[in-house]
Amino acid sequence: MTRPGPNVGVTMLVVDLARMLRRRFEAALAEVETGLTVGEARTLFYVWRLPGQRQAALADAMYVEPMTLVGYLDSLEKAGLINRCADPRDKRAKLVELTPLADPLLERIGNALTDVRSTALSGLDDQDKTTLEALLQTMKDSLLLDAAKWKQP
Repeated sequence: MTRPGPNVGVTMLVVDLARMLRRRFEAALAEVETGLTVGEARTLFYVWRLPGQRQAALADAMYVEPMTLVGYLDSLEKAGLINRCADPRDKRAKLVELTPLADPLLERIGNALTDVRSTALSGLDDQDKTTLEALLQTMKDSLLLDAAKWKQP
């Protein structure tokens, strides 16, 4: 007797899609010659998107471990793309800010993201794109709510 395969539908589709998007983003980054790894480019993007945040807040927003983020920030700081300064409210915490050297790289990263998005969504009309984004955001929100339940003591 043959056992039917598991019905994981959207779960595996999204997992596979995320990996494909990451590979395509890596290729697009190489094309625009940022000199950054995907992790570094993603970190730079989040620092731009969430300016003046503490390192811990950035790690949470990016869904990475704080020590992973520290490695990316070390590389970006060494390249002169970010500065870390003491938080005036807590001298132990560091705030992360962009330097002017980051501007041209952010433009290239934006171009890479636009290219990947354009390719991935090329078969959809504007309404479908809007619907897809809303549905994916709903999935993300549901997972965040679920994760919050598991973090509580």
